[in-house]
Amino acid sequence: MLSASLRIKEWISTKRSMIPIKKQILFLHRVRKLLGKGFPLLDTLKMISWDPEFEEVTVIITQQLKTGNPLDIAFDKAHFSKQIVSFLYFARIHHDLPTMFKQCADLLELQYEYTRKFKEAMRYPLLLLIFVIVAFSVIKQTIIPSFQTLFADGDTKPFSLMILNGVDILITISGLLLLILALTFLVFYSVKHKITLQQMLTLYEKIPLLKHYKMFSLTFLFSTHLSSLLAAGLPLKNALTLISEQSRYPFLSYYGKRMLSHLSDGQSLASSLNECTLLRSELTSIFHHTNDLRALGEELNVLSELLIDQLKEKLTKIVQLIQPIFFIGVACVVILIYASIMLPLYQWMDQI
Repeated sequence: MLSASLRIKEWISTKRSMIPIKKQILFLHRVRKLLGKGFPLLDTLKMISWDPEFEEVTVIITQQLKTGNPLDIAFDKAHFSKQIVSFLYFARIHHDLPTMFKQCADLLELQYEYTRKFKEAMRYPLLLLIFVIVAFSVIKQTIIPSFQTLFADGDTKPFSLMILNGVDILITISGLLLLILALTFLVFYSVKHKITLQQMLTLYEKIPLLKHYKMFSLTFLFSTHLSSLLAAGLPLKNALTLISEQSRYPFLSYYGKRMLSHLSDGQSLASSLNECTLLRSELTSIFHHTNDLRALGEELNVLSELLIDQLKEKLTKIVQLIQPIFFIGVACVVILIYASIMLPLYQWMDQI
C-alpha cells in the first residue's frame, strides 16, 4: 500500500505540472495552422511565443530542439500529455508534422470534450444519490427502529419493513462493491510495474471490458502509425521494425516483433495478425484485401478514422444514458422508501 501511495502522489504531481488540456489543444491547433502555411517549426514556435500565455512553453521546446533532442522529448520536457508525447515519437520518422499535430489535437480534443460531458452528466445524479444515501441513513437510524418496535408483537413482519431492509442491504452491498473496486485499483496500480508484458496481455484477454478497450486502442494506434510510416515511403518490413523498436507503446512493440518473426518464418502478415488477439479483425481483412503499400496505407488511415467515429458515437450514447439510468434507479429507491414508510402507517391505522 505504501508503494501505491507513493505512485499515486507521483501521478498527482505529474498531473499538476502538466499543461492544462485546453491550453494544449489551442497550442497544437496554432502549430498545425502555421506549419500548414509553410513556416518552419522554429519560426512557428517563435510566432506562437508572441502570445504571453505560450511564451514559457515555446522557450522550453525551442531550447530542447536546438540542443538536438527530438520533438517528442521536447514536448515531454514542456509537460505535454503522455498521449501527445507518444504520438510525436513517430514524427521522428515520417516528418509530416501538420498531419501529426492535427491528429494530436483531435485526440486531445476528443478526450477533453467527452471528459467534460461525462462530468456534467454525472454531477446531478451523484448529488441526488448522495442525498438519498444521507436521507436513508437518517431513516435507518430513526424510523426503522420505531417500526420494528411498533410491530414487535405481531406474528409476521410487514412487507414494507422487509422492503426497507432490502434497500438497506442493496445500498450496503453497493458501497462494499465500490470499496472493493477502489482497493483493487490501488493494488493493481501498485503492482503494475512488476507484472510482465505477457501477464498483462493475458489479463486483458480474460476480462471482457478490458479486452474490448485494449482491442480498440491498439488497433487504432497500429493502423494510425503504420499508415503514416507507409505514407512516408517506408517498406512494410522497415515500418514494422520501427514500431517494434519503439518503447512508447509496449504492446505494439511486442506485436511488431511477433509479426516480424512470423514474416521471417515465411508466414503472411494477415496470418500473423490472426494470432495477435488484441488487434481487431478489420486489420486482417485489410491485409487480405490488398498488397499494394500505397493502397494499404490509405485503407489503414480510413480504418483509424472510422474507429475514431465509432468511439465518438459510443461515448455519446454512454453520456446520454448516464443520467436516465441514474435518475430511474434513484427514483425507484425513493419510491420504495416512501412506500415502505407509508404502508406500515396505513396498516397500523387499520388495526386501531
